[in-house]
Amino acid sequence: MSKFINQKAIIFIFFFILTLIIFFISQKYIDNKVNDFFIKQFTAIQNKKSPSEVVLVVVDDKSVERIAWPWQRSLFSDIFNFLEYDCKVKAVVFQNVVTMSDTYNVESDNTFYSNLRSQNRLINSFVFLSSNLIYDVLPKEYTDVFNSKIKIDIENRSKVYKNATYKAIIKLPKLFLENAKNLASIALVEDDDKILRNYMPVVIFKDKVYPSVALSAYSMYKGKNKYYLYDNYLCDSEDCTGLKLPVFPKSAKDYIGNEVFVVASLLNWYKPTENYYSHKKYSAIDILESYNAIKNGLTPKINPQDLKDKIVIVGLNADKNVWEQLSQTPVLEKQADIDIHAVMIDNLISNKFFSVNKFDYTFIITFLFCFFIIKGFKGFKENLIYTSAFAILYFGYYVYEYFHYISIPIIAPIITIYFTAVMKYIYSIITTDKNTEKLRNIMGKYFSKDVMKKIITDADTLRLGGVRAIVTILFVDIRNFTQISENLSPQEVSSVLNEYFSTVEPIVGKYNGIVNKYIGDGLLAVFGEPIKSDNHAYNAVKCASEIIYNVKNLREKLIAENKPRIDIGIGINTGEVFAGNIGSEERLEYTVIGDNVNLASRIEAFNHILKTQFLISEYTYEKVKDCVEVVKLSQVNIKGKSKPIDIYEVLRIK
Repeated sequence: MSKFINQKAIIFIFFFILTLIIFFISQKYIDNKVNDFFIKQFTAIQNKKSPSEVVLVVVDDKSVERIAWPWQRSLFSDIFNFLEYDCKVKAVVFQNVVTMSDTYNVESDNTFYSNLRSQNRLINSFVFLSSNLIYDVLPKEYTDVFNSKIKIDIENRSKVYKNATYKAIIKLPKLFLENAKNLASIALVEDDDKILRNYMPVVIFKDKVYPSVALSAYSMYKGKNKYYLYDNYLCDSEDCTGLKLPVFPKSAKDYIGNEVFVVASLLNWYKPTENYYSHKKYSAIDILESYNAIKNGLTPKINPQDLKDKIVIVGLNADKNVWEQLSQTPVLEKQADIDIHAVMIDNLISNKFFSVNKFDYTFIITFLFCFFIIKGFKGFKENLIYTSAFAILYFGYYVYEYFHYISIPIIAPIITIYFTAVMKYIYSIITTDKNTEKLRNIMGKYFSKDVMKKIITDADTLRLGGVRAIVTILFVDIRNFTQISENLSPQEVSSVLNEYFSTVEPIVGKYNGIVNKYIGDGLLAVFGEPIKSDNHAYNAVKCASEIIYNVKNLREKLIAENKPRIDIGIGINTGEVFAGNIGSEERLEYTVIGDNVNLASRIEAFNHILKTQFLISEYTYEKVKDCVEVVKLSQVNIKGKSKPIDIYEVLRIK
């Protein structure tokens, strides 16, 4: 008993480890791809269009065709002036990171720097670095000035987000840093497969929490400047009654390919409206021309009222003589980075986020079902039905959670339970129940392989003791084989009989019959028991017809090989018999007993007298009369029958 328990424990641990491995592999390499597919499809249903609070101003192909790149920075000053003073926008995000001054256009740069002092709604960008560069060593006064440009206070109350992997802040030009009023992080991170699915709402560097451009723009839009970072949420109040952004720790790749540990949030994507974008886009050249038109007292191409109270992101995305700033996302093969920041800002404004369902919930559900498969369901079909039902229900649960803004693994649980079901089935084959093995060994002694497989699938079809049943008996015999065999050696007799029985037996199994016994050169087959069949009489007649056809071909083959010619006769009868196991515990035999069995043999014997080949009794004829063409022969007296019976020669199957 102890050994049996230990074996069960080892098997259970083995399955548990396999479940863990398959779950993790599926989640890492498959789940994201499948989730991307459903996100792309469902986005068209759930988020038909992005909110109108955020718009984009892009230095696009049209812009660089009109003004060749690189642009003097004073042009951006004109764009900022138009947006803040003419359009009266709520906030402007400048996507470009200013890392050095333009030595060829010093006057333009000075204009740009001095203009920053008047831009109260402008948020300038910077990035953190994950490698040890010269920027890692910055004077304290630089750091003090830099931190003074961070206008948002984020209190870190988390126990998770304490250690940052960023090692430096990119160095900014002195005049730029001194004149800029607001700074925020612009960095984006990709997953290992180079697809961007998440956003960094905040960045931790040297025990300080820095805002992203999206959070800064939202704060300016809402007039908020205090936030709280917890293990699972970023909130704008201590009790998280207002903004409640779900966050989670994540290892990802930064823009130069280094591994970084970040505070991540799933993006709630919007349906794209055009190539690269899901938000309304204005060409930067149209903004500049509108600004100049207003200065000259002309009607602007873009009405400033159209942009009033908006959040505007100004950035670059052009591929003519410049470059593209694009990332692959679940909704677009190429989505503009500037648009990804807009998605996060809209998520913050709408306060509708995707949260990540805790891994342990999904794994526990999966593991419990795998446990039920291992412990409960035995048959392959039963396993398949219940596993498929779970997969359908789980998919429905996934869709329900998706529309309630909760992201859960979809493929990992389904693959895991199917894998467990298959492993359970393989295990059940290897460690088949002893009673089934005994039954298989017993039946293998007297059933053909094909019939045995069918009966093994339901052991109840083999009833110990036996039953009374209506069956059809087929008896087939070789004509005059005794005289033929006298002229053959034992090896030749064996060879002919083996070929003959190898031809006949598969045909019997094909029509759900069993070869009950061999009687010399004769063969007795039973239809209707133990393999149940309502049309066993018709099966027997069809079987006999096919035997005659195949033996004819065999006869021609034997003659061609200078072997003796064989002719057969077949007799069929339908009636009640005793069918079951007889014998002893050591030796069992499944057989059929009764007068109707003998009648089939005696009918077959009339083939020799009447010069026929295929005879059936009147009892069989009543079952198949609509299916065969026959010749009725005169009533014959048969031993064991008090009255004569009709027998019929079968000519063909209709």
